[in-house]
Amino acid sequence: MTKGLLFRPKDPLALASGPDLVTVLRLTGSLVFFILAAVRRDPTANFIGLGIHWLGDIADGFFARKTRQETVLGAEIDIIADRVETIFFYVNFLHFHPELYLPAALYVLDFAFVDFYLSYQFIKYDLISPNYFGRVDRRVYLLNFSPAGRFLNSTAVTLLLILLPGAWAVAAAIAACFIGIKTYSIGRLSRIKQEVRTT
Repeated sequence: MTKGLLFRPKDPLALASGPDLVTVLRLTGSLVFFILAAVRRDPTANFIGLGIHWLGDIADGFFARKTRQETVLGAEIDIIADRVETIFFYVNFLHFHPELYLPAALYVLDFAFVDFYLSYQFIKYDLISPNYFGRVDRRVYLLNFSPAGRFLNSTAVTLLLILLPGAWAVAAAIAACFIGIKTYSIGRLSRIKQEVRTT
């Protein structure tokens, strides 16, 4: 019975779902390791927290689509959890690698603020989540919310700083480009909204 409820399709306006539980669990799990990393000054724990964040983000999205449990609340929780986890990771990361402050700061500015605002625009267009921005504007979707766009935005700068810290200037340039893309996308959506209102 419980299994049936857990995997049963949900109305987009439902207040709880199985994927929401996955999101909460990955948020809790990642924060435990981020806090351990800070307290023990352990970079390995910080990377474990990052791994939980990335794997959990994939898992809750896959679960939601597979079981037809995509909800507006789930999308909102996911967006917030992503930013909280990313900020915690980078606070620790900069403690261990203060020399990488410029690309890290630019990326946090992009992901935690500019991209956060852009992602949350989905609620203005009666969409279940940002994954459906293609129904509003194909270009905004491809640049930001397509599988490739989401992967690059979520991992490119972070992986570059972890694997090739000497290429910090490249990472900073990529982060700055992301800010430009998000700002352009926000402006494009604003123009689309105004055009809809005047027709």
